Amino acid sequence: MDNEERLPAAPAAMIRRALGNALKPGELGVVLARAGVGKTACLTHIALDYLLHSQQVLHVCVDELPEKIKIWYQELIKNLGAAAGNREPAHRVLQQIESLRFIMAFLHHTFNPGKLDQNVRNLSDQVGFKPALIVLDGLDFERTTRPQIEALQRLAQHSQAALWLSCRTHRHIDIVNDHGIPYPCHEYDDLFDAILALEPEPHIIRITVLKHYDRYAPPYQSVSLNPRTYLLDDDQNH
Repeated sequence: MDNEERLPAAPAAMIRRALGNALKPGELGVVLARAGVGKTACLTHIALDYLLHSQQVLHVCVDELPEKIKIWYQELIKNLGAAAGNREPAHRVLQQIESLRFIMAFLHHTFNPGKLDQNVRNLSDQVGFKPALIVLDGLDFERTTRPQIEALQRLAQHSQAALWLSCRTHRHIDIVNDHGIPYPCHEYDDLFDAILALEPEPHIIRITVLKHYDRYAPPYQSVSLNPRTYLLDDDQNH
């Protein structure tokens, strides 16, 4: 696929800028932010990077309609095309990634790791769909148990897919563990290979690495997103 020639450098360059590399197969990452800051946008960025490199992606949304997720892809691809000075290819790029992307929705609180695991196995066995990346958006960490996160960890390992999740934090809850990881992810931080925090500032959304493998608060340079387009902000000197 030659989409990279028509769009700016891979959308998830923010992950490579933040971590140095994408997660490896079988590893877990989580994006932390308050409501409305950009968790879904970040997960979609990560997914697009895989899709534009012809890798299969399973996008799982919890209590959200697939149509809304598709709109995120449409808007980000449109913004990427506009940033590259080319507004034409958006619909063609969407058509080309369609066969590589599978959106799965769990509505009305029906999600559990066992169901997802079985669905991933069914996709592999029945249609040969073996995602290199699974994104899980909307999991309620306040209702999630440690065994459930461990089950997701096993799912990533046996399916040999990187797995990124989103986690909603709260302004009014100031619980933070000894490693600086906030509620409600503070009790499961050891299970994640990467933890990113999105912080809204007056003109940017700043992405900070809270954990990378066994290092907490590593001295990595923060990465910024434009809050209107959710694209990388090239001016890192804010």
